[in-house]
Amino acid sequence: MKIKNKEKYIGIAMLSVIFMAFFIANKVLIQKPKVNNEDIFVSEKEPLEETKIVSNKEKPSGKKITVEIKGEVKKPEVYVMEDYSIVKDVIVEAGGVTEKGDLNSVNQAKKLRDGDCIIIPSIEGNARPIVGGIPGGTAMTESKDEIININSATKEELMKLPGVGEVTAGKIIDYRESSGGFSSVEDMKNISGIGDKTLAKFKDKIDVR
Repeated sequence: MKIKNKEKYIGIAMLSVIFMAFFIANKVLIQKPKVNNEDIFVSEKEPLEETKIVSNKEKPSGKKITVEIKGEVKKPEVYVMEDYSIVKDVIVEAGGVTEKGDLNSVNQAKKLRDGDCIIIPSIEGNARPIVGGIPGGTAMTESKDEIININSATKEELMKLPGVGEVTAGKIIDYRESSGGFSSVEDMKNISGIGDKTLAKFKDKIDVR
């Protein structure tokens, strides 16, 4: 009888051990950290946000220029414009042209420079054209001192420069076409016949717009 009771106690003890082991194992599984779906979502989203930032274009520098527009426009005035503005922008700023305004002789794509004066001529021919050195049409732009753009000027316009004749003007155009244009006024010295003394005669009359 004692033996049976002993076996009974041993059996109960073994069952208790098994039950405790099962309970502990189950508790460990329950307490295992869960994967945070939100963290996964954020980590996958970050590269997209970074790409968006990289793809943003640089904003304009914010530099301003002052130009005057007159002639056949509705609001002739002096305007402060962005430095990347073109003739068309200041025409729009001035309310557009009048009924007599002649845009056929105006290069609206010309980039404005600080101090420019834009004259919109009349279809009746009352306004005189001002040479701006823009191929493919007359630009109605004037400054106190006419500045010639050596990257677009014609041979005739270049010959207006002191010390520049027909031959030298031809060399300037040949150099411009072969080198892809002038990056600075000093590049003129790369042309045969133009040295420091010659360049000094017209350096303040040219630019490389």
